[in-house]
Amino acid sequence: MLRLALADLWHERVLFLCSALGCAAVLAPLIVLFGLRQGVVAGLRAELLEDPRAREVVSIVNRTLEPAVFERLGADPRIAFIVPRTRALSATIVLENPDRQGGGSRVELLPTGEGDPLLPGLGAMEADALVLSAAAQQRLGLQVGGRVLASVARSRDGQREILTLPMRVAAAAPLSAATREAAFATLPVLLLVEDFLDGRAAPDARPGDAMAARARPFAGFRLHAARLEDVPALDAELRLAGIEVASRAEAVAGLLRLDRNLALLFLAIAGAGGAGYLVSLGVGLWAQVERKRRDLALLSLLGMKRRALLALPIIQAAAVALAGAAMAFLVAAAVAHVLNGAFAGTVTGDRPVCLLTARMGLAAAGVTLAGAVLAAVLAGLRAASVPPAQGLAEG
Repeated sequence: MLRLALADLWHERVLFLCSALGCAAVLAPLIVLFGLRQGVVAGLRAELLEDPRAREVVSIVNRTLEPAVFERLGADPRIAFIVPRTRALSATIVLENPDRQGGGSRVELLPTGEGDPLLPGLGAMEADALVLSAAAQQRLGLQVGGRVLASVARSRDGQREILTLPMRVAAAAPLSAATREAAFATLPVLLLVEDFLDGRAAPDARPGDAMAARARPFAGFRLHAARLEDVPALDAELRLAGIEVASRAEAVAGLLRLDRNLALLFLAIAGAGGAGYLVSLGVGLWAQVERKRRDLALLSLLGMKRRALLALPIIQAAAVALAGAAMAFLVAAAVAHVLNGAFAGTVTGDRPVCLLTARMGLAAAGVTLAGAVLAAVLAGLRAASVPPAQGLAEG
């Protein structure tokens, strides 16, 4: 039956070619549309994912947050990293290159810890370690591994007191982590600076234990969501709890809306175009069966089984679908090449604006094949129902 079905297609190859072209004409725009959705959304998502601050949520108003709050947030599976922070007014420090006396620079002091997404690859830090931003490193003329003096001054009982901490540059922060002059330090260092300014620590004090540091209240926090999709929900929940935060929730929510809207657009167009094509294919196969009723009756009279006659239009529909899908993917690939060249560097940076993959082509062929076979079933049932006597009657 397979050989007979393909031989019949070859005999009517012009009709077969027209049917395959009709399939390709419907399928090619759908593949291009799906490729545009994948390219644009994937490019925008990649840009956000490459920016470590895209998943960051930072509290912006000083509050008194008890350790239980951090335990609850740390246990949330949507949060991949969280670190407390001290008050903004006490989160600055003066750094000085020992080889350049008198050339100190005031920098922002930021909390960090193991697994910080802003500092990828950074392990556990010692208490005397600092990670400097590129701007601070350049300003002070320091290299990774070099020594640096950190100091903070206060006025107490009319006398000026200075806390000086000998530190070392453990690593350089990527530009995406901080564009301004900043230094990342462990939590005990920030607490020591805050306690010194509040008069609770002596000028000769040194950073305490990291575990003990987390057992006290903090003024705020910096956290990173586990997934990009979690950012809007975390932002909304924290605001609802009365904690003012800053995040890129609006940008992430906009991207997710774009993804959903493009998906709905694709489904609407694919549904309308696909349904129209399946109807036309089914009508064409039905017309073929009606045109070949005498031939099918003779085949039945010669002993061909009912299921073989049922398979005849199904095999032909599958051949049309596969040929149409192949042509459609070739046309879509050519269109994608033109679009990627025309929009290079304008929408998604250096990424393709229309992204087509072999997996996408196989999926399109599979869906088209399934639809064509479904449309051919009715025609197959009609072919199998032709009575053998009709071949003799028309002969």
